[in-house]
Amino acid sequence: MAFSNDSELLDSGHFVYTIHSVIPLAKKQSFENLQYRMNEAACCFDGYCGQTTSFQDKDDGQHLLATTRIVFEALNQCLHWLDSSERRRLLYEAETLMDYSYQGTLESDSFDQWIQTKQPEKVPVWKVNLLVWLALYPSVMFLILLGNSTLGTLPLPLNMLVSNFITVQLTGHFLVPRLSHLYQNWLQTSSTRFTWLGITSVLLMQLFLLLLFSLLPGMPWDVSGLRPHALGLRVV
Repeated sequence: MAFSNDSELLDSGHFVYTIHSVIPLAKKQSFENLQYRMNEAACCFDGYCGQTTSFQDKDDGQHLLATTRIVFEALNQCLHWLDSSERRRLLYEAETLMDYSYQGTLESDSFDQWIQTKQPEKVPVWKVNLLVWLALYPSVMFLILLGNSTLGTLPLPLNMLVSNFITVQLTGHFLVPRLSHLYQNWLQTSSTRFTWLGITSVLLMQLFLLLLFSLLPGMPWDVSGLRPHALGLRVV
C-alpha cells in the first residue's frame, strides 16, 4: 500500500509507528539500503501496509534526521514485527557492516494517534434532530388518526401526557433506531455532497408525508367538505 504523504498515512486508520533517527550524512545510502531490506522482511508479516522514510538536514550540516513511519493494520501486528528475530538480525548486520549504531526515538504520539482513529466519530446533533423530526411527524399524525375516538375524549392535559408518552416510545424504540441504521453512512460522513443528499431525501420524505396526510379523505383534520361560509364568523 502506497501513501502519497504523511497526512494520508496518519488518516488511514492503521497503526503508524514513527521512529526518528539521527545519522551521519555519509551514512544516508547505507540507511536507505537498510530500510529497503527492512521493508522486504516486513512484507512477510501479517497486517504490514508499508513504510515511508524522509530526511531533514540537521543544523550542524553533518547529520540527517531520518523519520521512518512503519504502518500496520493493528498495534499487535506491529509489535510482532518490532520484536521479531528477523528485524533484530537486520539491525545487527547493518550496524556491524557500517560500524555505526543507529539511535532512534519513538514519536510519543504514535499510540495516541492510533487510539483516536479507532474512536467513533461524534455524530452532529443537527443530523440526529433531523431524523427525530422525520420519525416524529408521521408518529404524531397516525396517533391523531388512530386515537381520535379514544384519546380525543380525554381532557387536553391528560391527552397530551398520554400522547407524548406513546410518541416517545414509538420513535425512540422503533422508528429512530431504524432510521439511524438506514442513514448510518450519512450520519458519519464528512462529505458535503453526501450530506446534502441525505438532507434532500429527508425533506422529500416529509413532503410526501405532508401530501399524503393532506389529501387522504376521511381524516379527522379533513376540511375539504366544509362550505366556505361555514368557516366564517357571525357578527351579531
